[in-house]
Amino acid sequence: MISVIIPVYNTEKYLDRCIRSVLNSTYKDFEVLLIDDGSVDGSLEICRAYCRLDRRVRLLTQKHRGVSEARNRGIQESRGEWLVFVDSDDFISEDFLDLIAQKKHQSCNLLIFDFLRRKKRAGNTADLMQAVPAQNICTYSYILSDGVHHKGGIDHGMPFGHGKKERLRLLGHLLNGTQLTGTSNISLLSPWAKAYKKSVAEQYAIRFPEDLAIGEDQIFNIEYLLHMQSCMYIHKTVYCLELRPDSASHGFSPGYLPNDLRYQRHLKSRLLKGGIFRYIEKSYYNRVLSCMADVLIRGIFHPHSPRTRYENYRLCRMMHRFPIYRRALRYNKSTGILPRRVLLFCFRIKCFCLAALLAKASYRILEYREEL
Repeated sequence: MISVIIPVYNTEKYLDRCIRSVLNSTYKDFEVLLIDDGSVDGSLEICRAYCRLDRRVRLLTQKHRGVSEARNRGIQESRGEWLVFVDSDDFISEDFLDLIAQKKHQSCNLLIFDFLRRKKRAGNTADLMQAVPAQNICTYSYILSDGVHHKGGIDHGMPFGHGKKERLRLLGHLLNGTQLTGTSNISLLSPWAKAYKKSVAEQYAIRFPEDLAIGEDQIFNIEYLLHMQSCMYIHKTVYCLELRPDSASHGFSPGYLPNDLRYQRHLKSRLLKGGIFRYIEKSYYNRVLSCMADVLIRGIFHPHSPRTRYENYRLCRMMHRFPIYRRALRYNKSTGILPRRVLLFCFRIKCFCLAALLAKASYRILEYREEL
């Protein structure tokens, strides 16, 4: 059985579409766990209605404690062999669960799929999954072995061994935010468009850190990758991500900086505990630099920030004093894209006025790209 875990918090506009997409799956042996995280809109009523409609739907309620605690409760209460996480404003294809249940995938600990982003101008979403270009639903296999790619056959997957090279390669892709192949569209940083074996999560007590508001999914994936024995990439688009300007990763958060510092502690401790930090140090600091840029763009110089210019500059000076950021800046010349390197160079030389201009311009560019 497959357990589909859906945390719910004030998403009544999208929730019906999300639940219906799961219930419309061609594979039927699944349960849906709706964890209402203290919604104050009509989300709870929608959840209750679906519980009455389909006995495979279960509702768990809690006070507002955040998505990590909601997902963790879903893991604890789940009864399935596989765990699938779906955000309540997104939706899945009808064959997603069927692909997970195929016999040839059962020996894997992790299944990774492609996803697509729903743009603001995408129009009607009802047929979005059916409108995926045919070339994105091919059945070529990509087998990674000793750094060599091989195409062939009609198998969907790309199996990974449990050797050090394969594990380091996966973690490198996660930390650098890169794709597994030239044609894939995955996100190793997020839990969606994946299927996890519950036995692995339970055996190693892998959970989402509840003290993080942003980045908790990355820590979960890193810890899971460190403990799993094998995974498979299935080159098929099965998940549609709704881009919302009010989401935690897009809106202004006054606690972005302290959250990132907690995230960095979690990240480094996991890599050190796994005994691989020295093998992946450059990728790790590349991740720190990406987080620094996000702190500047979305946490300090966000267009909707109520702070004054001098308050923002004070936060920048505070960032300068943290050893983890100072060490990461040594890698700024050799990692990352040029705009990020320029932004962090201005930050490094304490030209905060120019850094603010670049951060605000970056935010507008990112916002514009999402609208296209």
